[in-house]
Amino acid sequence: LLAALAFHESRFDTRQVSWAGASGVMQLMPRTASKFGLDRQTVFDPEKNIEAGVQYIKSLNLAFLRIKDKKERIKFIIAAYNSGPAHVLDAMALAEKYGKNAQIWYNNVEYYLLKKSDPKFYNDPVVKYGRFKGTETVVHVENTLDTYERYSGKH
Repeated sequence: LLAALAFHESRFDTRQVSWAGASGVMQLMPRTASKFGLDRQTVFDPEKNIEAGVQYIKSLNLAFLRIKDKKERIKFIIAAYNSGPAHVLDAMALAEKYGKNAQIWYNNVEYYLLKKSDPKFYNDPVVKYGRFKGTETVVHVENTLDTYERYSGKH
């Protein structure tokens, strides 16, 4: 799963810098990289970048522990890794408010993550982190899971 995530984040390019400022093989944003001990130089060290990415994934796992089904939790972790956890938490709050299952990704939280670009939803009182265009994150979850299944021989 880590390899699938790294592939979709950077295509394994250790020098990659995204349009948003994410760096290295695991595409860590500057604040996240700093939180896990990296600076402007060490962020491009593949071993350190991957270790920081693993630590970030562990922190996201803890953040989403309330999702009991581990296969479902992985989807939330991948989404949060891509978008940041705030938007996923907003989508979970919307799912809960509108009668969907806040612990199921497909057609539940995923649906509301996509709705966060609609003022009816991003202005909803349960939304704390504002507008978000979720298409990239939704596609990222799907692609990462597909690659993971191929890498693990399940596809």
